Amino acid sequence: MSMDPQQVFETLRALRRAPRDAAYWAGLSACLAALCRARAVLLLRAADDGGWRVLGSQPATDNPLAAQAAARLAELAPRALAQGQAYQPDVQGQIVAAVRLVDPEGKTLALLEIPGRERAAINDLLVRAQLVADLPAGGELAPAASTAAAPAGSPAQALVPAQELVDLVDLVARVMKETQAGAAALALVNQLAAALKCDQAVLGWAEHGLVRVEAISHIDRFERKAENVQMLEAALEEALDQHGDLVFPLPADSPAISLAHDRLARMMGYHHLATLVVRDDEAPERPPMALLLGRREGGFDAARLQQVSVAMHLLHPWLAALRERSGGWLRRSASRLRHGLREALSPQRPGRKVLALAVLLFVLGISIGTWPYRLEAPAELATDSVQVVSAPFDGYLRQVQANLGDTVRAGAVLAALDTRELTLQASDLLSELGRHEAEADRARALGQAAETQIALTRAAQARARLERVRFQLQQAQVLAPFDGVLVEGERKELAGAPVRQGDKLFRLARIEGLYAVVHLPERDVRELAPQARGRLRLLSQPDREIGFQVETLVPIAQVRGAQGGQFHLKVRLDQAAEPWWRPGMTGLAQIEVGDRRILWIWTHRLMDTLRLKLWW
Repeated sequence: MSMDPQQVFETLRALRRAPRDAAYWAGLSACLAALCRARAVLLLRAADDGGWRVLGSQPATDNPLAAQAAARLAELAPRALAQGQAYQPDVQGQIVAAVRLVDPEGKTLALLEIPGRERAAINDLLVRAQLVADLPAGGELAPAASTAAAPAGSPAQALVPAQELVDLVDLVARVMKETQAGAAALALVNQLAAALKCDQAVLGWAEHGLVRVEAISHIDRFERKAENVQMLEAALEEALDQHGDLVFPLPADSPAISLAHDRLARMMGYHHLATLVVRDDEAPERPPMALLLGRREGGFDAARLQQVSVAMHLLHPWLAALRERSGGWLRRSASRLRHGLREALSPQRPGRKVLALAVLLFVLGISIGTWPYRLEAPAELATDSVQVVSAPFDGYLRQVQANLGDTVRAGAVLAALDTRELTLQASDLLSELGRHEAEADRARALGQAAETQIALTRAAQARARLERVRFQLQQAQVLAPFDGVLVEGERKELAGAPVRQGDKLFRLARIEGLYAVVHLPERDVRELAPQARGRLRLLSQPDREIGFQVETLVPIAQVRGAQGGQFHLKVRLDQAAEPWWRPGMTGLAQIEVGDRRILWIWTHRLMDTLRLKLWW
């Protein structure tokens, strides 16, 4: 059975004084179904045996919640009893919610099945259910027309009539439909002014110890520096400073202070003012909120103000979140930072306070502190006394007596070429030489001058070829030209290999006169100072440092693969070459360039990259 709003209002009025019988619970179920747009409602009370007893349902028969009530209550009841409400979707996409009811007879819950299409409005619908949750508490919902202010929370305090209750629920729902903080605040004060018949309603937020007016009823825009706005802010701040609601005029025995309210009443002509303060002690990062209501005629009902305060407390988290989102990312970041600092510096967390102080000192240290800065670059040992030992003639290497890395003396045999073919050539040439000389002697004896000259010429040719072969035989052994270390030429690759005249066999380097060549990336060359000093660690003995001084910068950058452009620095080592040093040894060099800020040391390469990418 569906109910229109008028029927809901009439039913709620009838339930005020109705006995708590089956008809009462059936009517309350129907009202909850209409208010929350629920497909089904079950009202249940905890039994002594640990189960739940059904008090009323809507629909009365074939209720879809009846079969799954036990399973749903096992999941939702603990949370609903602790928090006031809880909900979760089911497998069909519907939403099953449980709302705690105020019932002196025992623990009572309302179980509702809400269609999945209402998912976006689920919070609004549950707020409606919670606002009627105290209906079973017993007694009348409201006195006839009380204007006396009863103490909040006293047993004599009455609840709002059914019509006003529904109006209050609708007010909360309409405000929560707004997506902008300013529009939501303006809708709230306009609707409160109309619902409470106030001449003016004002909403303000406290930030950084000051109160700023957020919205004034029936005024879209206002000047914050105007005198009336400043008086409103002073009145709101007066109530917030006293951490409680303030209803003006105050009772004679009230200890509260109302100077700002008195001045506002005299200047604006209000005879009655009420300022309600909303704070969330469980979420101190949310700023407090205050609502000021002004009337020129008629006072404020304490019960009505109490219900408005409940609605404001329900709206406070949502309005605070909406206001934070509307403020942009900068405001959200500042809010999170303030909350983090407040948490870190709270007296209850000394560890966080020490950590925050340490972080602050660290940031200050890297921002203003300096540190010796060094340029790091690969380096290698080199020498200018290097000679290539090549093959003296074409042939085959008969034996190789030296190997890469060997230390050799001057005149030592490094390799020997095969001389068998040369020896045969020498024998042939020697025989040819003897034949030509014999022919020359015979021609001379016969007085043949021409034949004698031809034979002598042929003998001279044979003798020259013989001398050449003999010279090659003398060069068949490859000798070291000076003392040094073989830095190129491996025995296993040279033995038995054919060679041609001039082919490189070995590379011999002197140990004396070693220096280092540093390959400095071009991005760091700007930091290099003339005659800069540094230190070198070789890969073969990284535990030893070798000091050096920069002598020469080759003024042409050379590209070395993926490493990019590099400048070559020739540096003079501070100590003489040690026996274990070898040309070509590599290591890492560090060049001193002076003190730099720590933050610059850590970030300068990133900044250079950004400047190149963004042309900044």
